[in-house]
Amino acid sequence: MQGVVVLAVSIKDVAKAAGVSTATVSRTINNSPLISPGTRERTLKVIRELNYVPNSLARELSHQKAFTVALLVNIEDTKSFSNPFFYEVMHGIETVVYKKGLCLIIANSKPSAKKDDIVNWLVYGKRTRGVILPSSVINAQTVRELREINFPFVIIGELAECKEPVDWVDINNRQGGEQAVEHLITQGYRKIAFICGSRKEVFNRQRLSGYKEAMERNELILLPEYVKEGGSSKDDGLMMMKELLELPEKPDAVICGDNILSIGAMKAVKMAGLEIPDEVGILSFDNFPVADLVEPSLTTVDIDVFELGVQAANILFKLIENPAARQQQSLISTCIRVRESTMKAEQTAEKCQSMGIWEETPAISFKAEGEPCG
Repeated sequence: MQGVVVLAVSIKDVAKAAGVSTATVSRTINNSPLISPGTRERTLKVIRELNYVPNSLARELSHQKAFTVALLVNIEDTKSFSNPFFYEVMHGIETVVYKKGLCLIIANSKPSAKKDDIVNWLVYGKRTRGVILPSSVINAQTVRELREINFPFVIIGELAECKEPVDWVDINNRQGGEQAVEHLITQGYRKIAFICGSRKEVFNRQRLSGYKEAMERNELILLPEYVKEGGSSKDDGLMMMKELLELPEKPDAVICGDNILSIGAMKAVKMAGLEIPDEVGILSFDNFPVADLVEPSLTTVDIDVFELGVQAANILFKLIENPAARQQQSLISTCIRVRESTMKAEQTAEKCQSMGIWEETPAISFKAEGEPCG
């Protein structure tokens, strides 16, 4: 059986299909202001449909002459920019990029009204060797385009509904949910509730899954009304915690999806005249600096977002250096940072005794922040 010969698409093929000259195709690829928006869009559509890769781009990628790696962000997502974890991820990426002798650039995933323009701007514009994309800005079309031209990219955050084989790195959120429950059990809590933001977010679903698995494994009653889903503001945490405390059988501990929710939850507990941690334990995902500043200090599931950035960059450079590398997925482990909000007085006394500290030492003076992870 004879093999099928596949002819490479030329710039003339693109020009003919788009009904323009080869010069117009070239100017479109090079972002010339002389090309009208309508002609530009029509030409780019044909380029994508024919999977045309300009010879200049192929040479650029093969010789790796670009000197940047790009991190895509949605500049309209103010919540992400106000999150200090974003800068920790960026720091981790930059640490690796710098050692490779390149520069990290931050690019808006929406430079115009059309999301897929970012592929043209970065890739066809020969501005970068590879891209790192948070799962919140990725879509199936962008994944397909990048894969079709075999361009190196890594996604931060697992994609729940993407059927394409992709490289990604994420926090082991399911593990974090399990660790949170296991820690609360060791502190004497049994009626453990869970409040979080929208379950549309993959990480919230995974954390909730870990919580449920640990509850069932330890044969604890898992009441449906103990799981609250809402927004992610302090007021949302306040409202969900109030609803839990109004239940006929109120929980004795609550796991919060993040530090902001936990602040609202702690306020609700205090408004109800209850004591933290003796009557209600509070544990939160995320280890913001505020965890040390609230009263009582907040036990957290610590997620190493710096390492998240490091691993994302490491995977990207493996793809840059070996485009044929198999798909890689990496999960970053979590650990518990123990503080006062889950340390009941009797539990603290027992631990102090075991460490050779006087039993009457006030609970507030005892810190377990240095407790090792894992």
